[in-house]
Amino acid sequence: MNNLIQYIKGSFEELSENVTWITREEAQKSAVVVAVFTILFAVLVAGIDKGFQFLLDTFFGLFNK
Repeated sequence: MNNLIQYIKGSFEELSENVTWITREEAQKSAVVVAVFTILFAVLVAGIDKGFQFLLDTFFGLFNK
């Protein structure tokens, strides 16, 4: 149990003293960029999906006549 406590203390020490963290402003800017590109990618994928669906509906509609 003592080893686990030492490990946790060492982890916190490493995170607080040796890790270089980005600023809050940089993190917010990065989050906005990720959110915007995620939304754009989702719209692109939805558009491609709708396009394929239209093509498949048209193709299979030729056989229903």
